[in-house]
Amino acid sequence: MESFHTRFSAWTPLSNKSLNTQLFQERVALISHWFDLWTNKQRQEFLFTIFLRCTKSQLRFVQDWFSERMQVAKVDFSTVLPRFISLYIFSFLSPKDLCAAAQVSWPWKFLTEQVYYLSLPKELFKVRPPWVSGTCCSSVLKPRRQPRLSQTVRERVGLHEALEKQLVLTSLEILPKRSNISGSHSYPLLSKKYWHGVHKNDDSSSYALRPHFILISSRIPAYEMLVESVKAGVVSVVYEHSITLESLLYLIEKALDGRKAQSMGIFSDGDSREINLLQGYKIGVKNLLRPEVRDFWEKLGSYVATEEEGGHVDFFVPLGASEAGTEVLSQLSQLTGTFFTAPTGIATGSYQHILSDWLGCQWGKAPSSIYFCEAKLQTWSSFTDFLEETLKTVRKQLYPLFKELQKSISGRMIGQFMFDTMGMTNILNNQETAQALADGLMELSKDDSETSVVEDNSWDTKSRLSKNDLNVEALINLERILQKDSAEKRTRVVRELLQSERKYVQMLEIVRDVYFAPLKAALSSNRAILSAANIQILFSDILQILSLNRQFLDNLRDRLQEWGPAHCVGEIVMKFGSQLNTYTNFFNNYPVILKTIEKCREMIPAFRTFLKRHDKTIVTKMLSLPELLLYPSRRFEEYLNLLYAVRLHTPAENVDRGDLTTAIDQIKKYKGYIDQMKQNINMKDHLSDIQRIIWGCPTLSEVNRYLIRVQDVAQLHCCDEEISFSLRLYEHIHDLSLFLFNDALLVSSRGTSHTPFERTSKTTYQFITSVVLHRLLIENIPDSKYVKNAFILQGPKYKWICATEVEDEKFLWLSVLRNAIKSSMEK
Repeated sequence: MESFHTRFSAWTPLSNKSLNTQLFQERVALISHWFDLWTNKQRQEFLFTIFLRCTKSQLRFVQDWFSERMQVAKVDFSTVLPRFISLYIFSFLSPKDLCAAAQVSWPWKFLTEQVYYLSLPKELFKVRPPWVSGTCCSSVLKPRRQPRLSQTVRERVGLHEALEKQLVLTSLEILPKRSNISGSHSYPLLSKKYWHGVHKNDDSSSYALRPHFILISSRIPAYEMLVESVKAGVVSVVYEHSITLESLLYLIEKALDGRKAQSMGIFSDGDSREINLLQGYKIGVKNLLRPEVRDFWEKLGSYVATEEEGGHVDFFVPLGASEAGTEVLSQLSQLTGTFFTAPTGIATGSYQHILSDWLGCQWGKAPSSIYFCEAKLQTWSSFTDFLEETLKTVRKQLYPLFKELQKSISGRMIGQFMFDTMGMTNILNNQETAQALADGLMELSKDDSETSVVEDNSWDTKSRLSKNDLNVEALINLERILQKDSAEKRTRVVRELLQSERKYVQMLEIVRDVYFAPLKAALSSNRAILSAANIQILFSDILQILSLNRQFLDNLRDRLQEWGPAHCVGEIVMKFGSQLNTYTNFFNNYPVILKTIEKCREMIPAFRTFLKRHDKTIVTKMLSLPELLLYPSRRFEEYLNLLYAVRLHTPAENVDRGDLTTAIDQIKKYKGYIDQMKQNINMKDHLSDIQRIIWGCPTLSEVNRYLIRVQDVAQLHCCDEEISFSLRLYEHIHDLSLFLFNDALLVSSRGTSHTPFERTSKTTYQFITSVVLHRLLIENIPDSKYVKNAFILQGPKYKWICATEVEDEKFLWLSVLRNAIKSSMEK
């Protein structure tokens, strides 16, 4: 029995070698079988655990095993190491050794040439190396003729990082500007003294022929329906939010075609303090006088009729509802000599501020009626958020059919499609929808009879200026004019704050009464739909927010009941702003809350039935639970706009002004925190979508990385680069898609696959390479009879000759790319 004596394990005989060997082999076979069934990640974790337990001699055994069976590739160090390290190594060679090294390979020859040139004084840079001129020892053979490379490539090889950065900046500076992008020379723009002189010959009869012009940002929700709302005869341009100021001027010039506009509307994102015109350009008081921003507005003002001719620029952003916004309008008017106007009203939770009174409007009608059909505009402004969600699906279906059309044309077609499908006839034909509408109207009538009537959303901050007063002095004194009847206007804004807060609290109470209360009652009656832990995750934070805002609402109501000109509201908001940690808990848990809802919906049939019964009913205002949870994130923008409006109509001597400023800073700081969280989530999702559609794409998700623009180009091949640009022949070899991020350029091949019996096609992408922006060189190729709209992109290892379909795309792409490279090098 001693032969079966064991140690540490009842299954491992200590002295019986045959049984020990047999059992060992069985265990090896069993572990091998498990290893075959494991995933790659599990296998890696297993090997990692085993290697941690190995001694040095055992690890050396593994290393020797790999060395015998997998020979390490022998590579040229000059092609692997950074260029400046290779240069440093070659700098220790004598001139004779450099001559010998130059004969080894082309990479070594380039390095030895760079070592030679860097060792010379500047005045001797034109002296050729001895191994090229043949002046060295006779034992060294002359190399074969080197293939001709562009000067840009020869200068690039082996440069130090600082020199390479300077080279990239130089390549950006020599690119042609504006509409001369296709030519071989860069022509200067009109000087400032000629901007207004271009149209000097216009007589009074030509004023009637000047069109109205509207710019619409693609960042506006459901912008397609906004484009469809534009009146006939009004020139409209849809622009991408990611382009540059220079590109935007180019689009305006091309659309106007040498004419002046009688008026110009700008419909972009923004608030009562600034205009979010383009990516990286939020136009406000702080940056209005920056050189590139000032130059942009001066040139834009030259495209509009002067103030004496009745010209004006209309911002569809409520700049007239705050002091900072009116200061922006005043400075722009003084800067350009053109009258700028904007809405003065605030409509919380929608875009209906564009239908309120406009600052200094003297044309007998609101600017919105100049550019848009008001019926369609009101439909769009009332249902913006819902229309945007619907259009996301519509765009995916229709854009492949319209991809060859201009953005403004395709947008108008999609907008018309949406308006047609929203016709009242289609709604009334649907009996189920009609019944829901009837029930909703009855419910609203009951609510109206039980609640007090509050004044309308859009309050009047109208400031009428006579035609003779539309001058610089009137604009400078704009604040004094606006503060007439300030007590009445201030009261209206505070009432709007109270009314919007009441509606907000009602939406939070819906979550409590419709969802939380029944789920909690079911849990208490032993017929639980959700566990106590899940209920805690879903509703604990939102109920704390409800308690906080209920207290804030009560304080506002009590203050407004005894309201007078001397009463203050700033201290109440300050107290509310000091308790915003409640919101922080909600926003930190917000992704977890949404995932919990989806998981419980999928795993628990009773909860899925519960949501079907309660979601999108009259009681929930036709909203679902996730949609109701959106309200806290949107409320802070409304707070900020309303507080700015209260401060605008608060006299300087009022003690409430200081408290309002402090409360605005609190809310503004917290809104920045929410915006940053939202931006990070959106960027992460966007990068994940891009990574998913590009086959073989590396991980794109990095901190502060975001997509700027995607450009489809044709990759060309030059048959002979030794002849001049005008005589070179090119052939189309591939289709490429260039994904421009703020720190890198991703190059991918683009293919198209068709499905039998289907008209639409599917686009596929294959990853090729990526280049950091600060190492990317750009070179323009002038148009010739053989090539149009072409340019060269040169990276550290690869070069691409690309061409766009039309000249506009080339200009916009190079302008955005140039701006992105400069921004990345400034960081």
